[in-house]
Amino acid sequence: MDMMKLARRSVKTVLFIALFCLFARLIDASKFISLDTANAFSTWLHGSANQENYDDLWFFTDVLLSLLSTVVAYNVLIRLFNRMPERIRHHLN
Repeated sequence: MDMMKLARRSVKTVLFIALFCLFARLIDASKFISLDTANAFSTWLHGSANQENYDDLWFFTDVLLSLLSTVVAYNVLIRLFNRMPERIRHHLN
């Protein structure tokens, strides 16, 4: 029975990582955050905006939105799987 728990936890972990990678590829904050806004954020955060730090806002937004999307999608998938009838789940195992 311990092996089954380990397998389930491993599958859940792989699912979470796969969803995060998927959303990280799909979400591009530079499409909806302008360069001026990114420069203003960089000036506020670092005191100046230069080529090395102007994309911090894009990075933080990408990671945050990817993480939020992953958590929502993961919870939806887990709840859908838990609501599946037992006879269908038995065939998946």
